[in-house]
Amino acid sequence: MALANPESEKRFKQSPRPTPNVSGPGAARQSERLGPRFRDLESAFEGKRAELSEESPDEVDPELVLVFELAGTADDFYKAVKRVEGLEFLAEQVEDKVDPDDEFHMVQGKERRRTDAKVGQSLYLVMSNAKAAGQLVSWFAQWSKDPDMDFGYGKNKFKKAFAQLRTIRPWGTEDRVRQSGLVDKWREDLEVVGESISPRLVEIELWYRSDPEKRAAAEAHVRDAVESASGEVKDRADISSISYHALLVELPMQRVHDVLNNGASSVKLLTVDEIMFVSPYTPMTISQAVSDQATGSLPPAAETRIEGEPRIAILDGLPLANHQALVNRIEVDDPDGLSDEYPLERRAHGTSMASQVIHGDLSAPSEPLARSLYVRPIMVPHEVLDGSECVVPDRLFPDLLHRAIRRIVEGDGDHAPAAPSVRIVNLSVGAKSRALVRRMSPVGRLLDWLAIEYNLLFVVSAGNHDDPIAIPPEYAADQESAGRHAVSAVRSSSRLHGITPPGDAMNAVTVGA
Repeated sequence: MALANPESEKRFKQSPRPTPNVSGPGAARQSERLGPRFRDLESAFEGKRAELSEESPDEVDPELVLVFELAGTADDFYKAVKRVEGLEFLAEQVEDKVDPDDEFHMVQGKERRRTDAKVGQSLYLVMSNAKAAGQLVSWFAQWSKDPDMDFGYGKNKFKKAFAQLRTIRPWGTEDRVRQSGLVDKWREDLEVVGESISPRLVEIELWYRSDPEKRAAAEAHVRDAVESASGEVKDRADISSISYHALLVELPMQRVHDVLNNGASSVKLLTVDEIMFVSPYTPMTISQAVSDQATGSLPPAAETRIEGEPRIAILDGLPLANHQALVNRIEVDDPDGLSDEYPLERRAHGTSMASQVIHGDLSAPSEPLARSLYVRPIMVPHEVLDGSECVVPDRLFPDLLHRAIRRIVEGDGDHAPAAPSVRIVNLSVGAKSRALVRRMSPVGRLLDWLAIEYNLLFVVSAGNHDDPIAIPPEYAADQESAGRHAVSAVRSSSRLHGITPPGDAMNAVTVGA
């Protein structure tokens, strides 16, 4: 990639246009609306304290994640949170805009003229202990009586938050499963596959606590809940650079039926306060649709080994190292020993991708790469689907990628950097779960960080969704009715059909393939 030398141009200045602001109902009305919600918070902490007292004889200050649902945004709200002992800012989420109403609407100009513009929504997620929550309740009561009161240096942002607050509540069970599409995915699996005794994998993402001791305590609590649910922890990850803390858990089919028949709250694991999200874990599977492109026009084999240090790496399936298009052109690094159970006839996708990177489109011959290609296998043959390959199923995908890239650039344990000359990484696989809806996936955040930290360019596939669109048979005969119900079916399953991670990364080149 070549860029021209930068040039400075004069900036065209124009008068700033007045920015619309959110107008709320005022302190008195907020007190009327939200007073009961703050009292509910106090009850929630008392309930949590009672629950912990049953588990431990020691006095424990309970902690809950509080959701501040705001109309618009509150600039620098996290700075105010940091100044309150017992509060820890966890995350911010931007929600869809909604139509204005008499409570919250947009105003513009000095005269605060009401507009018809939609009102933004945002969620601020804050970990709080009971003492800090009590302070919030007290501040809200004081603000309701005197909106101009001073909360102290750096804490007055709470006044703006109170003025724009739609509601405040603890993070609950539905929050943990709604965005991830867990219930929809499990229901869809049962409809397609039918009754099964096979366990289901889920990715449990914990709230990332800045204190390592609190992270360890949270993980221990979640592990206990997994054991109580007759589940098994298959893998764990803690990547501080992207605030990612997760467990890969196998749950028995009975827990799936419990959720579908009685709701998510019927499974105690899904009610654990240390959990942020529970997502269906579905390793991406690729069928053996293409192995060799244009079979009759394979390039001649390299007679001697290509010695140039690799500039490009692919993380994919294990290729056929002695394939005519690849012999003497690739460096395979397999620290996990995946080749031991990777039959030659199943090495299709890695072979195809390596050939494309080295030679391009074989139907339009061009000069091959002048350097060798670094290949790190991260896929294995699918256990059930003959002829298919899937991402290693018993590893958390973000951790798998993190280790692979660190091995390339920094080394792994006593192993020296495997290919420090690499600058471009091709990734044509991903994770079908956690498709992009509003919140970027952990693996997307990871690629963004790796790109900056190690000066790498990631070329990523956006992924494909091959799930069928189902419409009721009685509507299929009429074209207009069928179209309407097809659109409805797509919309209802949109949480499962966004860009596939890590195609949601901002610092990667995402290709529609």
